[in-house]
Amino acid sequence: MADSKIIFAAIDLGTSFSGWAFALRTDPDTMPNIFVKSWYSAYTAHATGKTPTCVLIKPDGESLEAFGYDAETKYNELVSKRLHDTYFYFKNFKTGLYGKYYQPLNMGMTLVDEMGKTLPAINVFSSSIRYLADDMYTQLEKSFQDIRREDIRWVITVPAIWTDQAKYLMRESAIKAGMKSDSLIMALEPEAASIYCRQLDLRAINRETGVALASLEVGSKYLVLDAGGGTIDLTIHEVDSSKCVKQIVVSSGNVSGGNAVNREFERFLKEAISDDKYQQFKRNQTEDWLYLMGDFEIKKKSFDPKKQDTIVLRFPLSLREVFETSKRQSLWRKSRKRKCIEEAVKDTSFGTDITIKRDKIIFTARDFSRFFQHSLEKTIKEIRKQLDKLHGEMVYCILMVGGFSECTLLQQEVISSFPFIPVNIPIEASTVVLKGAVVYGNNPPIISERVVKYTYGVSACNSFIADAHPVEKRLVTDTGVVCKDIFSKHVTRGELVKTGEPQRKECYLPQYRNQKSVKFDICASKLPNPRYTTDKDCHIIGTIEIQLTERDDARENTIIVSFAFGGTEIVVTAVEEETGKEIKTHVSFLE
Repeated sequence: MADSKIIFAAIDLGTSFSGWAFALRTDPDTMPNIFVKSWYSAYTAHATGKTPTCVLIKPDGESLEAFGYDAETKYNELVSKRLHDTYFYFKNFKTGLYGKYYQPLNMGMTLVDEMGKTLPAINVFSSSIRYLADDMYTQLEKSFQDIRREDIRWVITVPAIWTDQAKYLMRESAIKAGMKSDSLIMALEPEAASIYCRQLDLRAINRETGVALASLEVGSKYLVLDAGGGTIDLTIHEVDSSKCVKQIVVSSGNVSGGNAVNREFERFLKEAISDDKYQQFKRNQTEDWLYLMGDFEIKKKSFDPKKQDTIVLRFPLSLREVFETSKRQSLWRKSRKRKCIEEAVKDTSFGTDITIKRDKIIFTARDFSRFFQHSLEKTIKEIRKQLDKLHGEMVYCILMVGGFSECTLLQQEVISSFPFIPVNIPIEASTVVLKGAVVYGNNPPIISERVVKYTYGVSACNSFIADAHPVEKRLVTDTGVVCKDIFSKHVTRGELVKTGEPQRKECYLPQYRNQKSVKFDICASKLPNPRYTTDKDCHIIGTIEIQLTERDDARENTIIVSFAFGGTEIVVTAVEEETGKEIKTHVSFLE
């Protein structure tokens, strides 16, 4: 990294909440003094370390109107004046990038806003990143004289379970937002959390003698549970030295984060009043809908079934009115079998003890717990699967970070499900990733090794063998008869690789005398030893083209290709052996 950078700035664009932080350059062995932006809501008296990931974009589809708490407030104002229909309001849009490695993303992909309108994904992401970056730079200008954007090293956090395609789209969004590629680092969220907590004296909350991550000996293993609004991200780290950790098994996770609980609450409302009427309420009574979901979000985090018998939410009068004016109710009136809203909420699959009194809806602790059931079950199942990969080896603790880790019920479930493993939950768990990303920017090599999720290679040609190769892959070139679509493997799934170091180098020769360039298809597979790039579970996920130095016979020009897994991205390097000309590029996984 360039020594000219004096500020290390992190942006955590989360599914539910986002924020920024920065620190001045320090000695890599010293914990920097990290400044985290405090955010204030018009509806709450206290400040928070992150702001809601809410984006309000003007009717032109390009210009940002507001972000975070300000976007919520401004959107409410527009709703009250009936001016919101032409604006675009996005929440929880980050999950749009979660997918499988073979599901292509493209620069033209769109996202759907809260009212069903669409915009290009890169516009929404880049607008959000630009706002957070500009907001931080405004603070820097107030604090430091003569600060320049060129003085900043940017770190953008991404989930470990994201595909390479999704990580690349996030990088492109940051560049579109004005960040220079050579000043930009992508950091995996569980790794950022691990880095930060390794430098703190964190003790387990369920043991009198807990485990301090900073004092773990070399070889000690611990599981990082990054529970956010959108994703549950699980990684097992092993202490490699006093300052470095390494990933030892493939990361895993799912999309059963805190928003899954919200979706269950919304499913309850749809069961009670019908999907159509819920959408009508959401569309026509947007202000009441926002207040209802905001109230649920607060109660969700603080809910403690060991201390609370009931949970009370404000029940909007407009929701009752929407239900009682439905066509279904008109039919009930005619048949004198009218069903009131109080009866409707009792007839859902979420319990019979739910009551409505005037402007309040009251849940028993048992019924409220049902909203968490699917999320908690999937999270515990995912933790067990991750621990099983160690084949009985000891884990010294579970480190819980992310906004959903602040949820009391999730904490209790993890502790009770794994009673013999200490559980560490840092104060302000929601900002741990953000702070860790700043530390990572100051000292990126702190993650010494990672486990590769897929088998990677390039599509190449070998001599054709009649008895061994399919006839449809036979190709006649200036070199002779070859077999095309050979999966030339560079890295095997599950292989432990040193970060930033080129892996196995392979040599390739052009196939034609007058060839001007060599185009490599970059391939990924779940198989450990794929034979052809057309095999099942093998997919071309990108391409890279190397221009050749002009010569009489291009077939004599050897190209050496290697893959390096530095940061969160794959970097492919191609060297023209005779001239020493080197081309290094981030592999583009976007179509």
